[in-house]
Amino acid sequence: MKTIEVILAAYNGCKYIREQIFSILLNFDKLSDFDCKLLISDDGSTDSTVEIIESIKLLDDRVFLINKDKKGGVKANFLCLINASNADYVFFSDQDDLWLPDKISLFIDRFNEVESDFSGPILVHSDLSVADKNLSPINISMFEYQNINKSPSFSQLLVSNSITGCVMACNRELISILKKSNIKESIMHDWYAALCASAFGIITFIDKPLILYRQHGGNQVGAKSFALGDLIKTDSIKEKLQQTKKSIIRTRNQSAVFLSDFSTVLESDKKFLLADYIESFNESVTRRANLFFNKNIKKHGTLRNVFFFIFYVLRGHNLRSE
Repeated sequence: MKTIEVILAAYNGCKYIREQIFSILLNFDKLSDFDCKLLISDDGSTDSTVEIIESIKLLDDRVFLINKDKKGGVKANFLCLINASNADYVFFSDQDDLWLPDKISLFIDRFNEVESDFSGPILVHSDLSVADKNLSPINISMFEYQNINKSPSFSQLLVSNSITGCVMACNRELISILKKSNIKESIMHDWYAALCASAFGIITFIDKPLILYRQHGGNQVGAKSFALGDLIKTDSIKEKLQQTKKSIIRTRNQSAVFLSDFSTVLESDKKFLLADYIESFNESVTRRANLFFNKNIKKHGTLRNVFFFIFYVLRGHNLRSE
């Protein structure tokens, strides 16, 4: 019997975690041919989150609280869960969303499709509906709401992540790569998983919203509109410019980590692309412009690329010592 594990990172989530857990268990109920487990790691919650998890454990032996020590953030919490996972398919979950009943089944169908002629690392992800704290819809598609790239290339993933962790699942082969990597030095675990899948396997997107992505003011990341009307506000432009600058610095550093991790096994074109991107911060505007226009090292959407072009292509040499 094949195995499925959902890994859920919890921290002070008492308001919504019960509803999320039961939505996952409802998915499990539709998968009688699989051995399903929900693995939860708590990051030292100070509210009643752990007590809620413990009470559900008494009702359902598919729920496991594997760790409740302080880890210091969502990435570290998920790394604990990744290292503990040992299933054929591993699904990532936030604590405050709600999964639609057929989410896991549809993901498994997609895994089966891809695995019919491929045996390497696979990452499946889907669209998600943005909702308010009461789960009333804000926008049916977060990919449309935020103008997100549904099919990013490896070069695009170097500078922008479009894989949302709470709707991401990895097969055993991809999880094995992540366990051996220096993922703790990445920007975020889901981004590094996407880079690994793009470099060594397959990323496939289900163009259907399969969770309600709850926005309640306390989200670690959250969903923000990238519409022109929102961006032309002075404060929004300043904020986006600052975010772009910081993001570029971090993508350079993450690329260096990735190259160090996998330089001996990467295909030559990806290896050279990584090296070129890292080194471009010490080189001319012309060299960076070539990567932008000819090597597709760019973001998704005109507005994002205007900001990216200013800071990376025109001013990238100023970022090298940041």
